[in-house]
Amino acid sequence: MPRVPARIRKRFVEGHTEVLDWETEETLLYGVPMMFGPPAPLRTIEEWQREWERYRDVILPKCIEHRPGTRPVAMYVCGEIPPRTLVVPLPREHGWWHIEVQHPAGAIDTHWLNVRPPFMVPEARHLHRLGVIDTAELRRHHEWMARPNPKCQYSAVDTYRLEMALHE
Repeated sequence: MPRVPARIRKRFVEGHTEVLDWETEETLLYGVPMMFGPPAPLRTIEEWQREWERYRDVILPKCIEHRPGTRPVAMYVCGEIPPRTLVVPLPREHGWWHIEVQHPAGAIDTHWLNVRPPFMVPEARHLHRLGVIDTAELRRHHEWMARPNPKCQYSAVDTYRLEMALHE
């Protein structure tokens, strides 16, 4: 059976077509481009806010649908959601990624990206406690996490499709 091609979600901005590039989308969603890892292309809080404001309406609904119980890293960096804090100090030799975002006054915020319990409270529990997600989404999160992922023993299969992966 022939495959029907998906459509790229095009945005028309000032008379021309704009498509969200994969590196920006992955950075806003995961904190770093997953293909290359750190460093993230967005460094200052202004860059994060500008890109998040520009693509929020594209990324957030897909994240809620395909990654229930999680939110894009950009929401934490831009201050829409209070960040999770470390519960237990990290050991010296660790393999966890973080991003550092610089503010205009020169202060630098560190956001940890893939720290697991017991060092940090799970994201779904954190969001549920804040009232960002409801019980139904928390239930969907637990079902999603129960699906086995052959690539990683700590997470579910991520079905989020990047905008550039959709084609005409």
